[in-house]
Amino acid sequence: MKALGTLLLLMGGLWVRQSLLQRHRERIQAGEELIAALQILERGVYTLRRPMGELVEQCRATGRLTAPFWGAVARGMAAGDSFQRAWQTEVNRLPEPYGTLLLPLWQTLPAGTGADLLHQVREDVYQAVGQARQESGERSKLVTALCLSASLLTAVVLL
Repeated sequence: MKALGTLLLLMGGLWVRQSLLQRHRERIQAGEELIAALQILERGVYTLRRPMGELVEQCRATGRLTAPFWGAVARGMAAGDSFQRAWQTEVNRLPEPYGTLLLPLWQTLPAGTGADLLHQVREDVYQAVGQARQESGERSKLVTALCLSASLLTAVVLL
């Protein structure tokens, strides 16, 4: 019975670990979705010259975690707001640092100017994702050690 209790405490510690690390993983996945969306925007704006509404819908369809942002921008545009106003209003829906990194694009995207800025923003997001991955590895080890230590300590105290 004691072994079962200890096992349950360890499993609980691992569950807490997963819960703590999930949010960080989602931030990384959101960054990866934004990189893909920025590639869609770059191709659509500067190569194909597609309408912003169409490109925003395409970005919304390709993302899961960033879909609320793209959907809000699309709804803003459908309600009569300009792309610029919808972008500025909704960019705060993105996890940091992505919202701050994407904010400057509100002026250049609809005008079809600033390809260099879009490329730079995409690189900045890529670097932020890389840094988040590195932090994730370090954080994973620390959280695992803390959760398992806490579970074992609780088991020892209860025994």
